[in-house]
Amino acid sequence: MGKNVITFDQLTDKIIADFSWRRKELTVLKSKIPNTKNPLQTAMIRATMPLLYAHWEGFVKISLSYYLEYVSNKGLKHDELKNQFVALSLQKKLGTLQENSIESKTQIIDFIFDKASKQSNIPTKNVINTKSNLKYHVLEEILFIMDLKDVYFESQKDLVDDLVDERNHIAHGEHKLVDYDTFIEFHDDIIALMEYLKTKIENSAVLESYKKPAPNTASSQITG
Repeated sequence: MGKNVITFDQLTDKIIADFSWRRKELTVLKSKIPNTKNPLQTAMIRATMPLLYAHWEGFVKISLSYYLEYVSNKGLKHDELKNQFVALSLQKKLGTLQENSIESKTQIIDFIFDKASKQSNIPTKNVINTKSNLKYHVLEEILFIMDLKDVYFESQKDLVDDLVDERNHIAHGEHKLVDYDTFIEFHDDIIALMEYLKTKIENSAVLESYKKPAPNTASSQITG
């Protein structure tokens, strides 16, 4: 992917471009499916459902990888970042430290405090792992890493899981049919979810949500 997502405009241009071609292709396919039940309708729905899932998984992976690259290229210090990004930056070193004694746990704490004011080095490769089976619990883990979890995503759990299930039924050769109205719901809801993720990333970049909130100095002052 390269270290080329540095500015907000670069981030949004890439995410919008990725979303747009996926939406266009899915919309074209949807328009070609007959709205009356016949063998062609059945075949096209069965052919399009796996592609709908593929576009959803692909957009999650690509858009969040761009966002991670954007945050990484900020070069912020650890004490300026949310804990998730600090954990990503330090995970390689932390993984070599054992936690089976107070001494080793103390070493971990010392290490973290020592690195607090140092520049981060957030990895961007192989972090956004959809596991080729993007169930909601996998999506939830990815959103947590990116500090993007919210109640709307939680409300879409059934949609995300049902799409995976339908894709798997077809991929495994099962003769399980999705009717036209159900397919249209899947299509429209998944595109809406992709658009929500796009907007969520854009807003998080604008608001610098990846940064640790500044301490509230007013509330921390001692009053006599």
